[in-house]
Amino acid sequence: MKKLFFSLMTMLGVALSNAGSEATTLADTLSVEAGASISNFTTHRGLGVREDSLGGTASLSAPLGGGLLAYDWALSDTDDGGELDFSLSYSRGASLLGHDFGLIAGIGSVESSFGDREEIFAGLSYTWIADLTATVWHETENDWLGVELGASYDIATPVENLTFSPFALVNLADEYTSVEVGVKAGYAITDQLSVSAKASFNNNDFEGSSFEVDEEWIFGAGATFKF
Repeated sequence: MKKLFFSLMTMLGVALSNAGSEATTLADTLSVEAGASISNFTTHRGLGVREDSLGGTASLSAPLGGGLLAYDWALSDTDDGGELDFSLSYSRGASLLGHDFGLIAGIGSVESSFGDREEIFAGLSYTWIADLTATVWHETENDWLGVELGASYDIATPVENLTFSPFALVNLADEYTSVEVGVKAGYAITDQLSVSAKASFNNNDFEGSSFEVDEEWIFGAGATFKF
Protein backbone atom coordinates (compact mmCIF):
# COMPACT_ATOMS: atom_id res chain seq x y z
CA MET A 1 0.00 0.00 0.00
CA LYS A 2 2.77 2.48 0.90
CA LYS A 3 4.61 1.71 -2.39
CA LEU A 4 1.34 2.27 -4.25
CA PHE A 5 0.83 5.56 -2.42
CA PHE A 6 4.29 6.92 -3.30
CA SER A 7 3.84 5.81 -6.91
CA LEU A 8 0.54 7.67 -7.07
CA MET A 9 2.10 10.78 -5.56
CA THR A 10 4.89 10.66 -8.16
CA MET A 11 2.40 10.39 -11.01
CA LEU A 12 0.35 13.18 -9.44
CA GLY A 13 3.40 15.43 -9.37
CA VAL A 14 4.05 14.83 -13.07
CA ALA A 15 0.40 15.45 -13.94
CA LEU A 16 0.20 18.66 -11.96
CA SER A 17 3.48 19.91 -13.41
CA ASN A 18 2.19 19.36 -16.94
CA ALA A 19 -1.15 20.95 -16.12
CA GLY A 20 0.54 23.96 -14.59
CA SER A 21 2.06 24.98 -17.92
CA GLU A 22 -1.40 25.31 -19.46
CA ALA A 23 -2.98 27.77 -17.04
CA THR A 24 -2.38 28.66 -13.43
CA THR A 25 0.40 27.33 -11.25
CA LEU A 26 -0.16 24.75 -8.53
CA ALA A 27 0.40 27.44 -5.90
CA ASP A 28 -2.61 29.33 -7.29
CA THR A 29 -4.99 26.39 -6.85
CA LEU A 30 -3.58 24.43 -3.92
CA SER A 31 -5.59 24.62 -0.69
CA VAL A 32 -3.75 24.01 2.58
CA GLU A 33 -5.23 23.37 6.02
CA ALA A 34 -3.53 22.54 9.31
CA GLY A 35 -4.93 21.71 12.70
CA ALA A 36 -4.56 20.16 16.12
CA SER A 37 -6.81 17.79 18.05
CA ILE A 38 -7.14 15.96 21.34
CA SER A 39 -9.27 12.92 22.17
CA ASN A 40 -9.66 10.29 24.88
CA PHE A 41 -10.24 7.56 22.25
CA THR A 42 -10.12 7.24 18.46
CA THR A 43 -11.92 4.86 16.12
CA HIS A 44 -11.87 4.18 12.39
CA ARG A 45 -14.60 2.19 10.62
CA GLY A 46 -15.97 1.52 14.11
CA LEU A 47 -12.77 -0.19 15.31
CA GLY A 48 -10.49 0.99 18.11
CA VAL A 49 -7.36 2.86 16.99
CA ARG A 50 -5.77 4.61 20.01
CA GLU A 51 -6.39 6.00 23.48
CA ASP A 52 -5.60 9.42 24.95
CA SER A 53 -3.97 11.13 21.99
CA LEU A 54 -2.86 14.63 21.06
CA GLY A 55 -2.18 15.20 17.40
CA GLY A 56 -1.57 17.47 14.46
CA THR A 57 -3.29 17.30 11.09
CA ALA A 58 -2.67 18.68 7.61
CA SER A 59 -4.64 18.62 4.38
CA LEU A 60 -3.57 19.48 0.83
CA SER A 61 -6.13 19.65 -1.96
CA ALA A 62 -6.21 20.82 -5.56
CA PRO A 63 -8.79 20.78 -8.37
CA LEU A 64 -8.15 18.11 -10.97
CA GLY A 65 -10.29 16.96 -13.89
CA GLY A 66 -13.46 18.60 -12.62
CA GLY A 67 -13.02 17.13 -9.15
CA LEU A 68 -10.80 17.53 -6.11
CA LEU A 69 -7.66 15.59 -5.27
CA ALA A 70 -6.85 15.58 -1.54
CA TYR A 71 -4.09 14.27 0.68
CA ASP A 72 -4.78 14.21 4.43
CA TRP A 73 -2.49 13.10 7.22
CA ALA A 74 -2.58 13.05 11.00
CA LEU A 75 0.29 12.49 13.42
CA SER A 76 -0.81 11.44 16.91
CA ASP A 77 1.25 11.40 20.10
CA THR A 78 0.23 8.53 22.41
CA ASP A 79 1.69 6.66 25.39
CA ASP A 80 3.01 4.14 22.84
CA GLY A 81 4.75 6.77 20.70
CA GLY A 82 3.87 8.56 17.49
CA GLU A 83 1.34 7.11 15.03
CA LEU A 84 0.78 8.36 11.48
CA ASP A 85 -2.46 8.10 9.49
CA PHE A 86 -2.99 9.23 5.91
CA SER A 87 -5.48 9.14 3.07
CA LEU A 88 -5.29 10.04 -0.60
CA SER A 89 -8.66 10.57 -2.27
CA TYR A 90 -10.38 11.96 -5.34
CA SER A 91 -13.91 13.38 -5.20
CA ARG A 92 -16.30 15.03 -7.60
CA GLY A 93 -19.97 15.77 -8.08
CA ALA A 94 -22.37 13.87 -10.32
CA SER A 95 -26.01 14.24 -11.36
CA LEU A 96 -28.52 11.47 -11.97
CA LEU A 97 -32.21 11.98 -12.80
CA GLY A 98 -32.07 15.53 -11.54
CA HIS A 99 -30.40 14.63 -8.25
CA ASP A 100 -26.91 15.74 -7.23
CA PHE A 101 -24.55 13.24 -5.63
CA GLY A 102 -21.00 13.32 -4.33
CA LEU A 103 -18.55 10.60 -5.33
CA ILE A 104 -15.24 9.76 -3.64
CA ALA A 105 -12.61 7.04 -3.94
CA GLY A 106 -9.20 6.60 -2.38
CA ILE A 107 -6.71 4.72 -0.26
CA GLY A 108 -5.87 5.12 3.41
CA SER A 109 -3.56 3.87 6.14
CA VAL A 110 -4.04 3.78 9.92
CA GLU A 111 -1.05 3.19 12.21
CA SER A 112 -2.07 1.82 15.61
CA SER A 113 -0.65 -0.10 18.54
CA PHE A 114 -3.88 -2.14 18.33
CA GLY A 115 -2.91 -3.20 14.80
CA ASP A 116 -2.12 -1.31 11.59
CA ARG A 117 -4.76 -1.17 8.89
CA GLU A 118 -4.73 -0.19 5.22
CA GLU A 119 -7.76 0.19 3.00
CA ILE A 120 -9.22 1.02 -0.38
CA PHE A 121 -12.59 2.76 -0.35
CA ALA A 122 -15.29 4.26 -2.57
CA GLY A 123 -18.26 6.27 -1.38
CA LEU A 124 -21.44 8.10 -2.31
CA SER A 125 -23.04 11.09 -0.58
CA TYR A 126 -26.48 12.66 -0.97
CA THR A 127 -28.36 15.38 0.86
CA TRP A 128 -32.06 14.78 1.54
CA ILE A 129 -33.27 16.35 4.78
CA ALA A 130 -29.96 15.11 6.27
CA ASP A 131 -26.50 14.49 4.79
CA LEU A 132 -26.34 10.80 3.91
CA THR A 133 -23.22 8.76 3.05
CA ALA A 134 -22.48 5.19 2.04
CA THR A 135 -18.89 3.95 1.75
CA VAL A 136 -17.70 0.53 0.65
CA TRP A 137 -14.25 -0.31 2.04
CA HIS A 138 -11.76 -3.16 1.76
CA GLU A 139 -9.19 -3.51 4.54
CA THR A 140 -6.22 -5.10 2.79
CA GLU A 141 -4.12 -6.12 5.82
CA ASN A 142 -6.83 -8.48 7.14
CA ASP A 143 -8.86 -8.90 3.94
CA TRP A 144 -12.01 -7.45 5.51
CA LEU A 145 -14.84 -6.04 3.40
CA GLY A 146 -17.53 -3.77 4.78
CA VAL A 147 -19.83 -0.83 4.27
CA GLU A 148 -20.14 2.30 6.37
CA LEU A 149 -23.47 4.15 6.44
CA GLY A 150 -23.66 7.65 7.86
CA ALA A 151 -26.21 10.39 8.51
CA SER A 152 -25.79 13.88 9.95
CA TYR A 153 -27.91 17.01 10.23
CA ASP A 154 -26.66 20.56 10.75
CA ILE A 155 -28.61 22.69 13.23
CA ALA A 156 -28.04 26.44 13.23
CA THR A 157 -28.01 28.23 16.57
CA PRO A 158 -28.78 31.81 17.68
CA VAL A 159 -25.01 32.26 17.99
CA GLU A 160 -23.63 33.31 14.61
CA ASN A 161 -21.27 30.76 13.01
CA LEU A 162 -22.04 28.11 15.67
CA THR A 163 -23.50 24.84 14.37
CA PHE A 164 -24.51 21.60 16.08
CA SER A 165 -24.58 18.38 14.04
CA PRO A 166 -26.13 15.20 15.44
CA PHE A 167 -24.74 12.19 13.57
CA ALA A 168 -24.78 8.41 13.37
CA LEU A 169 -22.35 5.95 11.76
CA VAL A 170 -22.91 2.22 11.26
CA ASN A 171 -20.31 -0.23 9.91
CA LEU A 172 -21.40 -3.62 8.62
CA ALA A 173 -18.81 -6.33 7.94
CA ASP A 174 -18.67 -10.12 8.17
CA GLU A 175 -16.34 -9.87 11.16
CA TYR A 176 -18.22 -7.25 13.17
CA THR A 177 -20.93 -4.60 13.39
CA SER A 178 -20.33 -1.18 14.93
CA VAL A 179 -22.36 1.90 15.78
CA GLU A 180 -21.43 5.46 16.72
CA VAL A 181 -24.04 8.03 17.74
CA GLY A 182 -23.18 11.53 18.87
CA VAL A 183 -23.06 15.24 18.20
CA LYS A 184 -20.45 17.58 16.78
CA ALA A 185 -20.21 21.32 17.32
CA GLY A 186 -18.35 23.71 15.05
CA TYR A 187 -17.64 27.40 15.43
CA ALA A 188 -16.02 29.59 12.78
CA ILE A 189 -13.98 32.26 14.53
CA THR A 190 -12.86 33.78 11.23
CA ASP A 191 -12.97 32.72 7.57
CA GLN A 192 -9.67 30.92 8.21
CA LEU A 193 -9.84 29.70 11.81
CA SER A 194 -12.46 27.33 13.23
CA VAL A 195 -12.80 25.16 16.32
CA SER A 196 -14.81 22.01 16.90
CA ALA A 197 -15.80 19.49 19.55
CA LYS A 198 -17.36 16.02 19.51
CA ALA A 199 -19.06 13.70 21.97
CA SER A 200 -20.25 10.25 20.94
CA PHE A 201 -21.19 6.78 22.14
CA ASN A 202 -19.38 3.90 20.40
CA ASN A 203 -19.76 0.15 20.43
CA ASN A 204 -18.86 -2.87 18.30
CA ASP A 205 -19.29 -6.62 18.73
CA PHE A 206 -15.74 -7.61 17.75
CA GLU A 207 -15.32 -9.52 21.01
CA GLY A 208 -11.87 -10.84 21.87
CA SER A 209 -10.19 -8.57 19.33
CA SER A 210 -7.74 -5.75 20.08
CA PHE A 211 -10.10 -3.60 17.97
CA GLU A 212 -13.08 -4.18 20.26
CA VAL A 213 -14.93 -1.07 21.45
CA ASP A 214 -17.17 -1.82 24.41
CA GLU A 215 -19.72 0.94 25.04
CA GLU A 216 -17.08 3.68 24.89
CA TRP A 217 -17.86 7.38 25.32
CA ILE A 218 -15.54 9.48 23.16
CA PHE A 219 -14.84 13.17 23.69
CA GLY A 220 -12.60 15.28 21.50
CA ALA A 221 -11.84 18.81 20.40
CA GLY A 222 -9.78 20.48 17.71
CA ALA A 223 -8.90 23.60 15.75
CA THR A 224 -8.31 24.08 12.01
CA PHE A 225 -6.64 26.91 10.12
CA LYS A 226 -7.05 27.47 6.37
CA PHE A 227 -4.08 29.13 4.69
